[in-house]
Amino acid sequence: MKKYYRKIVFTNSNIKAGFRFEDRFQILPINMGGKPQNPCARHFPLYLEYTIEFSNGEPKDIFELGAIRINKEKEILNLLSCLTNHRFFNYDSSMMGWGIILPNKLYDDMTEEEKKNFNNQESQLFLGGYIYKGLKEDMQIDHFSDLKEEIVCKEARMHEYYTDDPVDDFQHEISFPNTISSALYYYFNLSQKTREKVNSCIYLACDGMDISAQKRSLSFLSYVSAIEGLVDLDVNDDEIQFECKSCQSIKSSPYTCPQCGRPIWGVKQKFVNFLSKFVAGSEKSQKIYKDIYNLRSKMTHTGKLFLSDYELSFSEKPNVKNEDDWLMRLKTLQLFRISLDCWLRYPKKKKQ
Repeated sequence: MKKYYRKIVFTNSNIKAGFRFEDRFQILPINMGGKPQNPCARHFPLYLEYTIEFSNGEPKDIFELGAIRINKEKEILNLLSCLTNHRFFNYDSSMMGWGIILPNKLYDDMTEEEKKNFNNQESQLFLGGYIYKGLKEDMQIDHFSDLKEEIVCKEARMHEYYTDDPVDDFQHEISFPNTISSALYYYFNLSQKTREKVNSCIYLACDGMDISAQKRSLSFLSYVSAIEGLVDLDVNDDEIQFECKSCQSIKSSPYTCPQCGRPIWGVKQKFVNFLSKFVAGSEKSQKIYKDIYNLRSKMTHTGKLFLSDYELSFSEKPNVKNEDDWLMRLKTLQLFRISLDCWLRYPKKKKQ
């Protein structure tokens, strides 16, 4: 039994068209006529429509059904966030805070009376969400809505989509890579075991996106860990032999120490090899991969952090360093996105 569901979700970039993948899900813009709007908004609401197959009918227990729906919504939103340059997300049900109400016009467009009222506001407690009259009825669907216009798909086979202005903010419009349908097809055809591992990598990357503005170092580590998870899917389980399985002293390995020649885990080399295989293999690219992994090691083993995590400065020199840190995080996130896209579409995956 197939059931159709609709949910309001958000993105950081404006959405003006829709996208459908098979009969599994689609996203589409909301007709904003008569609905809440604000020129200062930085989150854009949209509809997510999706299907769930129930072998024994839709669960009667609302908590069981709610959990199933939330898990499906997270899977789709996180998957889209990692196969495109845009973060798709939903507000946490516990999102609450103190704030003031922003009027539906810019400050310069207000009358003197409106400015006075705005400047004399007191804080109010708010609960995150997007609500309008008729919302309940709009959420009831029994088929996918018609798409009036489809999202523009840009070239991605040579990674152009992921490297040409991959910024996700209110000044940009949602676009997709032209490989997305193929990548989604292979994702949904993975074995349950492999898909769970891929989902772990995707969740790590999305966690990194969500904390990137506040916890920059942890965000970077999340991206690297997400890539490392994919690396594990492209190595043979028995490529390293142990003398002792308890302490895992290595007997033989395809990786050796460049100084003494003894077998090693080769964690950094696996990282570099994986990205060389699925992204780019030039010497310049491999140097970037090594720099990323070396920084990851400094953070985890010596406590090194990005400067902007512990020092606020408006002088020119620290700001240059902050821009370098931002670029390193963006490079690492895009390397994960590219490698995920290419790994999913690779026909000879070691773990299907």
